[in-house]
Amino acid sequence: MARWDEILSLPVQNPPQLEFSAGELVWSKVEGWRDNIDRIALIPFARVEDFVRGESSSKDCPTRFHVEARRKRPPESAYKPKVDGILEYILYWCSFGPDDHRKGGVVRPSRSTYAPKKNNAGRPNSKRGCTCHFIVKRLIAKPSVALIIYNQDKHVDKKGIPCHGPQDKKAAGTHAMFAPTISEELRLRVLSLLYVGVSVETIMQRHNESVERQGGPFNRDDLLTHRYVRRQERSIRRASFELDADDFISVGMWVESHQNSVFFYKQFSDATPFILGIQTEWQLQQLIRYGNRGLLALNSKFGTHKLKYPIQSLLVFNTENKAIPVAWVLAPTCSSHDTDRWMRALYNRVRTKDPSWKLAGFIVDDPSGDFLSIRDVFQCSLLLSFWRVRHAWHKNLVKRCSEVEMCSELSRWLGNAADDIRRGNAAANLFDSIMHDFVEARDFMDYFKAVWIPRIGAWTAALKNFPLASMETAAAMEFYQKQLKLRLLNESNTSVYKRADWLVDKLGTEVHSYFWLDEYPEKGDFARYRKDEWASGLTAWRRALTIPDSDIKVGGKCIEVSNHMNRDKVHVVWNPGSEFAICDCDWAEMGYLCEHVLKVLKYHREKGHASPSSGLSQFRQALNGILCCHPHDSLVRDHATSLTAFLKEQLAEIISLGGKDVIPTLVGLQNPEDVNIMASKMSSSLKDLTSSDDHGRKDSLVEGEVNVDGSRDTVNGEQCDKMDASSPLMCTSKSLFNNGAPAEDINCKNGQSAVDSALICASASGEMDAKDTSTEDMTFQNDNRNLDNMTD
Repeated sequence: MARWDEILSLPVQNPPQLEFSAGELVWSKVEGWRDNIDRIALIPFARVEDFVRGESSSKDCPTRFHVEARRKRPPESAYKPKVDGILEYILYWCSFGPDDHRKGGVVRPSRSTYAPKKNNAGRPNSKRGCTCHFIVKRLIAKPSVALIIYNQDKHVDKKGIPCHGPQDKKAAGTHAMFAPTISEELRLRVLSLLYVGVSVETIMQRHNESVERQGGPFNRDDLLTHRYVRRQERSIRRASFELDADDFISVGMWVESHQNSVFFYKQFSDATPFILGIQTEWQLQQLIRYGNRGLLALNSKFGTHKLKYPIQSLLVFNTENKAIPVAWVLAPTCSSHDTDRWMRALYNRVRTKDPSWKLAGFIVDDPSGDFLSIRDVFQCSLLLSFWRVRHAWHKNLVKRCSEVEMCSELSRWLGNAADDIRRGNAAANLFDSIMHDFVEARDFMDYFKAVWIPRIGAWTAALKNFPLASMETAAAMEFYQKQLKLRLLNESNTSVYKRADWLVDKLGTEVHSYFWLDEYPEKGDFARYRKDEWASGLTAWRRALTIPDSDIKVGGKCIEVSNHMNRDKVHVVWNPGSEFAICDCDWAEMGYLCEHVLKVLKYHREKGHASPSSGLSQFRQALNGILCCHPHDSLVRDHATSLTAFLKEQLAEIISLGGKDVIPTLVGLQNPEDVNIMASKMSSSLKDLTSSDDHGRKDSLVEGEVNVDGSRDTVNGEQCDKMDASSPLMCTSKSLFNNGAPAEDINCKNGQSAVDSALICASASGEMDAKDTSTEDMTFQNDNRNLDNMTD
């Protein structure tokens, strides 16, 4: 086999790690130049930087690799598609070489005029003659693939002796023991702290204290110097967002210098609008970490009235169910074609890093969004978040309606109307009757008629066709909206809001630093030096979980909730037990969901005084539709019949063990209510059986132990969520309708709402918003296959 035929026939390796080294690759040996044998491997060209970072962070010999030489064919130049043609050639060399500035070392002739600095040989900027290097080639035959030639993989000098790192005895006690530069994490930490206003002296003081606590330096990061931090602070202070007087030219210059932070860019022209997609390396890592088998939400239209271009934020939810921005998109207006392009670019970037990455669901907050593009790109079901509408209604009710009782009653009517439309019991004209009944609230009705009546049709269609996201997700998105407003729109000179280059620079520096520090595990060391807008805290949902039931005082039409900071102060919640309740606290007066409303809602649902959430009701409907779906294929129907008979035998054994009444047979159940009752009794019987097991085993299908009334107990010392858990179908369905995915991938992972995950499973299996016969057949096969695994 010819040399290039052998090279191009090798498999392209794409390890799942965010960073990987040569140890994770399988290397092949082929005939090279001058009768040499080259050690080569093929990886995606987009992951070359991941390989460089992984190879630099070796524990045996930490180092950094720099670009020693680069040749790149100009894009406009004509070339023949030769099999050995090269589009790009990059030579990466260990930063401790190739020159040797040690005493008696060899310096290349091209560096003969180099004047040695007055420093010892162990300084990190000293060259020590390391011969470790590798070559990256981008071939014309396969432009998306990088050919890596790695013959010199040992960190030794020309004599074959280790020249730096722990294996070099002469480097002991010098900086050459460690990597030549600090890590990327420490660099981001220093920059983020400087951007949020922490002084250089404070940063160095806290750093030196941590090094002393661990007993001295152990890596290159421990050798952080005051000079380096001061130099970073000076560069930040002297930097300017205005790179050019022309706004679009300035943005283009920023994009050119921040290629790694841009995943999509389209310049402004008379025919096409301006679109810029920003995503840093850290944001990409968070998207891969929390978005895989999780939820991705779109927060649209931020700053529509203040900024030159509104911001669309893509959010994931961490372990505390706080929203983390993983991408920002700036565009005046996006057509469906443009939305499809930037979403596909983002999806391809993630899949390049992790080919197994897949979303469980996508949450939208605008009924005018391009749903077809989202479903086509991400291949997942959609959820609708009603938080934006509720926020606007609540904020304007408090602002335009001074009478509290009228405000509460009107809020209750609006909530009931939205719920009736979602259930299919009413149409958009229901709001006309509300406007006639509450003519006294003239200011709010004028606002509602002018702003929301034109939009009611779109929202009505969306509420009927898409499952509704939970209140926990709404609270997380509201919290992000408030944090972004505090951290972005805080300029004294408001004229900069009309410049796109200011917005791009602000998002990539200060705003990114705030959210990075929110996830930094040691941020408590700088808590007393932070600004007010840095303090993130918990979402309203999480704060509601900390309020004990003893702080609630029930009486009349309203409920009083004691303030946990000031016990003498109480907050009054009107229209209790409703998602559209009114509270007199500062957070609620701004239109946001407060912890008092959510705590009262949780309290009422636990007592059975409030109806289940809208999302849970939709989940039940989807589940009933799946259970009552008749298979169209006779073979599938036979298989389902055998599974039903087997399940009936298992239930009989459960009943005999638990001493329960005979449960009606599954065969012949057609009424959805009967199916619901049947599932509840099945869950109760399974609970009794598992509790009587001698080994104390728990049902592996459920995330926590589910009581008959739907509440969940504590599992492994963690308090499970009870706010939306009013049905045993919720937890069991997450493993029953996962379409073959592992249960831990579909469960309420990373602390996100149980109902959101359950709705995703039901929507993915039942296709609540797209009824197709072939899809139903495939869903029924998957459900029966999972049911078979469950009964086994």
